[in-house]
Amino acid sequence: MEFTGKNILVTGSTRGIGAAAARLFLERGGAVILHGRRPSDVDAAVARLSAQHAGRVRGLAADLSDRDQCRSLAKQIDTLDILVNCGGVFREAAIADTTLALWDETIAVNLTAPWVLSRELLPVLRQRKGIIVNVGSDAAMLGYAGCVAYCASKGALVGLTRALATEISPDVRVLCVCPGPTETDMMRDSIATAPDEAKARQQWAAYTLLGRVARPEEIGTAILLAASPRATFSTGSVIMADGGATAGKRV
Repeated sequence: MEFTGKNILVTGSTRGIGAAAARLFLERGGAVILHGRRPSDVDAAVARLSAQHAGRVRGLAADLSDRDQCRSLAKQIDTLDILVNCGGVFREAAIADTTLALWDETIAVNLTAPWVLSRELLPVLRQRKGIIVNVGSDAAMLGYAGCVAYCASKGALVGLTRALATEISPDVRVLCVCPGPTETDMMRDSIATAPDEAKARQQWAAYTLLGRVARPEEIGTAILLAASPRATFSTGSVIMADGGATAGKRV
């Protein structure tokens, strides 16, 4: 119960990795603010988790691509120990097909929203000697053909993590967890567009040294480690939870 008494905001927590992390925080005693873009999704997630964790779950809806909504979200939080910037978008498009609208949305959600929320919530995080955990991607370290906007946004998020850690330590620790291929709706949507779905799934699994994709709970555990009392001497660090995808390739 290492998160007892801790207040935690997890963006993008109505599904995928964010939902897994939120559930794990609750199981370990934390009080969690769930977030999603659609109020109906937030309400459903709150109802689902409140059944087991009554009194420790609330929800807020906001479109992370809208800076004003990000600021409004932050203003509704008066005490916070841990900010997990997990909300994100993934759109596949070659550079020639990457429209300005696609680029702007990806940067707004994956990079600008974590910056705005960190900036707006910094006073309350400082009061509690808090922690910011940004959720990046192995795409922050590698180039993926067909998703230049996503790679750019996640690479910049790593840079933001290190710059923030340098600026606001020791008051607030800042870390970045970078997942590899993970069984989420983002991956399922990507596989669904492939000419051969079975082959696409096999390719994702073969991409890691462990020969499989991660479960959302495995990435959630890495997020909890970054935010936990077991990582008190870590800041500015990047934690790779990628199944060895960025370690190298067997020849």
